[in-house]
Amino acid sequence: MSAVLEINEETAELLTQRAKAQGQSVDEYLKSLLGGGIEQRTVSDSELEEFMADMESLAEDEVEPLPRDFSREDIYFPKY
Repeated sequence: MSAVLEINEETAELLTQRAKAQGQSVDEYLKSLLGGGIEQRTVSDSELEEFMADMESLAEDEVEPLPRDFSREDIYFPKY
């Protein structure tokens, strides 16, 4: 699949020059500017188990609930 982007000739030339200087195609260069493309990282079973154990550990802690009228002032000017 390909797409057409409308950019002016000066920008197209600049992208082409910079991509060439990096030894990349314009597509690869644009992806590098966006953070390396769209790659999804999978989570291993052990990482998921560790995360769930951490969440369960946090859930066991006694935490005082927030007041019903919690405000921005409470965040920036806590009353210790």
